[in-house]
Amino acid sequence: MEHYTKTLPYELELTSRVLHEAAKCYFEQCNFPISPEEFAILDCLYLKPDIIQIDLAKMILKGRAHTGRFLKSLEDKKLIVRKQVKKANKTVTQNLITKEGLSLYNNMRKQMDKYIQETNPDINIQINDIIKLLQQIRKNCTDKFNIKFD
Repeated sequence: MEHYTKTLPYELELTSRVLHEAAKCYFEQCNFPISPEEFAILDCLYLKPDIIQIDLAKMILKGRAHTGRFLKSLEDKKLIVRKQVKKANKTVTQNLITKEGLSLYNNMRKQMDKYIQETNPDINIQINDIIKLLQQIRKNCTDKFNIKFD
């Protein structure tokens, strides 16, 4: 058997940690007014405007409490608005991006796309294939071990 530190799960974990720290550094360098986690939430809200907090938490692999704190921070910064809506005979909170939030999101996304292309010019063509492979690995593990992030 291979040493654990030479396995795919370990390499993915190390790479994930390095990429997360690099994102935090990049956000600070660019003086972005939000964190990478808050940006991920804006991205999810952009892609699924009617998503509710529990589903959003699942998408970003954070607990509901953490997700709620991020949403509150985005609301305080006037980047989202939260409103109560009826959904399947239940009242839920819907989170909507404001004009200011959408403008910030689009500007940040453009800067980040450029940064990613400049940082990884030699693997740029393969990035979509890598993403698809990582999504499949994540799905396989989630299904096999019934992993949930609540």
